[in-house]
Amino acid sequence: MRRLFRGLGRNVVGLGFASFFTDLASEMVTPLFPLFLKKELHAARAVLGAIEGISDAVASLLRLVSGWLSDRLRRRKALIFAGYGVGAVVRPLIGFATAVWHLGAIRIADRIGKGIRLAPRDALLADSCDPAHRGKAFGFQRAMDNLGGVLGMLLAAWMLARSGQNLRQVFFWTAIPAACVLLVIAVVLRDKPSTAPPAKLKLTLKPFDPRFRGFLLTVVIFTLGNSSDLFILWRLSDLGLADPWIPIVWCAHTAIRMVFAIPAGIVADRLGRKRVVLAGWIVYAAAYAGLGLTTSLPVAFVLVALYGLYWSLAESLLRAMVADLVPPELRGTAYGMYWFAVGIAILPANLLFGLVWDRWHAGPAFLMEAAFALVATGMLLALPLRKPDGIAAAGS
Repeated sequence: MRRLFRGLGRNVVGLGFASFFTDLASEMVTPLFPLFLKKELHAARAVLGAIEGISDAVASLLRLVSGWLSDRLRRRKALIFAGYGVGAVVRPLIGFATAVWHLGAIRIADRIGKGIRLAPRDALLADSCDPAHRGKAFGFQRAMDNLGGVLGMLLAAWMLARSGQNLRQVFFWTAIPAACVLLVIAVVLRDKPSTAPPAKLKLTLKPFDPRFRGFLLTVVIFTLGNSSDLFILWRLSDLGLADPWIPIVWCAHTAIRMVFAIPAGIVADRLGRKRVVLAGWIVYAAAYAGLGLTTSLPVAFVLVALYGLYWSLAESLLRAMVADLVPPELRGTAYGMYWFAVGIAILPANLLFGLVWDRWHAGPAFLMEAAFALVATGMLLALPLRKPDGIAAAGS
């Protein structure tokens, strides 16, 4: 156990537990969100795409500004606390929604909170760990996040069974783990003030070298093919998965993400993060292509498990690569740029996916996502990334 925590530090562990409680709350909600839209609010798939896309797009600018602000103030904890606090307050309010616009407003507010916290959180994570263990640190944070998700979905399934499929009751109970998040942040996290001069606010990529710019472009292309996971849940429902089983299946998917997150980070620290991310994107393309082509629910279960492996191999390691590519004094700004790039691509990704599915069925929509992933894989393969100090071939 001591070996597992080597090179991580207090803040990494604290952020891991903050992510645990956050996902415990959010994953009580996420698997039920499409059911709530479909059965109680009678919304179309395109509406789901619009809500998810708009909420992420609205939060995108905040991701950029909060990252810069954490560099400017040389303090990250307050922004992290504020971002988690917004989500803690608004998430239980889903239980009161009676119209699509209510749900949209709550989801946007939740994403605003996420936009405030993401860049400072990732920057503090990178600041607080040994660079030689950066992949493991980001993998640990993601593993704790997924552990919370597993328990959250099991709780949601149990509550649905006990309440006679009362979705709103589940939403109300998310207030308890949300309060635990704020307690962990307040008590455990410590700022790590930088000795570098404060960053100047420039909404430009000029301070960053061409490799980081090319990296961001590649992330944008991949994100255009990375629509909301809620569409996968909708796909499982259409293939015949009964409503009470949706949280259970997604729980198994999240468990795979949890189990492989830290091992993937350790392997990436040794063999190179770029190689592991490339493998993850290929797995992603295979999973999405399969979900578009299959009509078998058991096959879909296997593909959802494969999709869980993608998360372990790629998502957290992409964030670790940001820290590899930029100087420490610009990490908050760089993470803001990264999350801004993801956010502006999410809106067209979700809208396009929902519209294609509604017009031409699931097959073309999922195959389109796989094609974007393969294009991004080729771009990342061709992108030269420098080796971070102290890590052999971490970015190559």
